[in-house]
Amino acid sequence: WQSPPQPLTLRFKNYLGSQKLSPATLANYVSDVQVFLEWLKHELQEETIEPINLTAAVFSHYGRWLNDPANRIHPATAQRYLSSLKRFGGWLAVSQLADTNPAAALPPQRIDPTIDQLLNNFKKELVRQKLAGSTIKNYLSDVNNYLLWATKQVKITDNNSISL
Repeated sequence: WQSPPQPLTLRFKNYLGSQKLSPATLANYVSDVQVFLEWLKHELQEETIEPINLTAAVFSHYGRWLNDPANRIHPATAQRYLSSLKRFGGWLAVSQLADTNPAAALPPQRIDPTIDQLLNNFKKELVRQKLAGSTIKNYLSDVNNYLLWATKQVKITDNNSISL
């Protein structure tokens, strides 16, 4: 069950309706913004989100939340959400609901790969090396078990993250 759209979502949808977007693109933008506003409602413990709540810091915090492996958001989904937020932030500025685009400082859409994606890339490399099927299976199992263990042992921060 999803709660009814926020008033801001409806206003954004009306604006997008004049932008000559495909119905699927329009629906995705509206859905993604609704997900963001629902997240913010939960974070702020508010029933309705007002433009004053939509700061650059809030957008940045959401971007970090999307990138947190604990939330298990697929990177492609997170990228789409960030793209939609940039459009939403631009609308907030154009509509004078914000002084500037609060999404302007969102980082480029580089989302850390999931464990599944890392394992898939590793598997492709092992196949490229023409290793035996049983060897590949064992390597993948070992690496998967290690990565699952490591994510429970180490709190990843900006200071200790490994760039792949």
